[in-house]
Amino acid sequence: LGLSMGLFGTAATAQTEAVEPAEDAYTRAMNLGYAYTNEFDYQTALINFRRALEERPDDAYATIAIANVEYYIERNRIAKLQAEIDTLQARLNLAAQTKDWVCVTATVDDLIPYADGLERARLIGYRSQLTGVLESRTDIEFWSTVCSPEQPLM
Repeated sequence: LGLSMGLFGTAATAQTEAVEPAEDAYTRAMNLGYAYTNEFDYQTALINFRRALEERPDDAYATIAIANVEYYIERNRIAKLQAEIDTLQARLNLAAQTKDWVCVTATVDDLIPYADGLERARLIGYRSQLTGVLESRTDIEFWSTVCSPEQPLM
């Protein structure tokens, strides 16, 4: 009898270990969210963390994960905007140095939507000054050299 109980106990243990419990929807969504976060796919991670929160409303882990991923998305958005502004500023500086007033004007036009407050007012004022320069055709031989297709953005 002792021998058969030992065999029964071993078989039951082996059967329990062989059958993994299926992940519930919350755990699956959280695991996917973490995996996508590690791959820097923040939009997909956010979708999965929100699914997890739907499964367990008011869950602290899902709520914190969503806040973190939203922060990463916003941080990346701001970094991308700053990179675009930096590129435009560099182009503006080069165009001004080379007296390519057409490119300066186009670049100022491109920068205005990014600016606010005093910086926006300064750019708009500069833009109106450039209109006079363009009308006078000052340094026309240098125009359209910096912004030309042969000279791409930096």
